[in-house]
Amino acid sequence: MKSYTLKLITLFLVLSFSFSSCKKDEDPEPQKNIAKLGAQSNASFGGFLSVSTKTVYKQADAFTNQGKIDILCFYEEAGGNNIAVAAPGTGINGIFTGDSSPENWTTTNQTYFTDPATEITSAQFDQLKDGDAVIPGYFDESITSGNRKKKDMKIGDIYAFKTAGGIYGIFKVTDVAQGASGFMEFEYKIK
Repeated sequence: MKSYTLKLITLFLVLSFSFSSCKKDEDPEPQKNIAKLGAQSNASFGGFLSVSTKTVYKQADAFTNQGKIDILCFYEEAGGNNIAVAAPGTGINGIFTGDSSPENWTTTNQTYFTDPATEITSAQFDQLKDGDAVIPGYFDESITSGNRKKKDMKIGDIYAFKTAGGIYGIFKVTDVAQGASGFMEFEYKIK
């Protein structure tokens, strides 16, 4: 009986040390902000992003949420392969169709895009998290007009932006398909 009790105690101690030595993840992997925006003829992906709510909208829903939309995606054939992002207030005409086209909006937020003011590598971008104090520093504050769109997106491109609501961000292009039914996917970090 003594040896049976001793075996049970030993088994209990081994199991308790095994389970107590397993460390739980105290800092789970942060959720990534990924936006996949479809160009004007893309029926699968919405082409309008609200940075503040981290929501992608299709054109009809974007029309009813105009005040939230910061970035839109479109394709412009002139000049080459030009999947682009722009601010709703860019004044793009003749690309989108229908009554819900951005040219018919009454609220058109201005988002400005710049090359990063400070050079950043893809690896450095990957280390950033939402809320990092350095994010606003990537936006070139000397931009006071223009730069409301960026064209000819390529995988690996990195751009900074500032929304009308004062949100600073930086994004890295992760996938692109050219054409009016194409899309652009990017990861973004905001402050």
